[in-house]
Amino acid sequence: MNDRFSIRRQLASASVVMALVVGGCAQMPSKAANYVVPPLGSTWVLARSDSGSFGTTSSQLTTKRGELTWQGMPVTTMETPGFNTLLNDKGGVAAFMAGDKPIFSFDPAPGFAYPLEVGKTMTTDHQITVYPSKKIFPMQVTQKVEAYEDVTVPAGTFKAFRISWSESIGNENIYWINPETGITVKSIFTRTAKFSAGPGRRENQLVSQNISK
Repeated sequence: MNDRFSIRRQLASASVVMALVVGGCAQMPSKAANYVVPPLGSTWVLARSDSGSFGTTSSQLTTKRGELTWQGMPVTTMETPGFNTLLNDKGGVAAFMAGDKPIFSFDPAPGFAYPLEVGKTMTTDHQITVYPSKKIFPMQVTQKVEAYEDVTVPAGTFKAFRISWSESIGNENIYWINPETGITVKSIFTRTAKFSAGPGRRENQLVSQNISK
């Protein structure tokens, strides 16, 4: 397996983790001005369904909100079994870690285009540092806030911003961000034919939440 193939496979999973952890808070029904992280100690559970190059499995994933210091700066952590996502103060993904070991870091950190408002589009360029191989790769992200709508998941019906997210490595994602809870209640992650591992689909839906006060 070559480095680029391995990197893209791991980034696909990382993008899903990102779908679980990045959210915002709205002061108005159709606009979210700033990123607001769920309170420390909050947890939530999502049901996951995979097909295609992801395999054919169904499972549940629990995420817990924590914090630590990364490269001298305080960051928010979103902790899942064997995998942690590090977010900066704007909600951008600074790095992914396996336990206490970094796997990838991003410069600049990719994140949703706050303030969120229907119709907004943004394209950004990033560099991905891969720590095991000590290599750097480019990635371009294009996102659009497509709608503010009701979305129904096992945990209930939520108001959410629907955001399309396209990565130059061949991933096409859709996120439904609920501004009240500060988490993404649904996501669909699609590997296109451009992706090294071949086409595949992964869907996540919120099953339960315990948002600390």
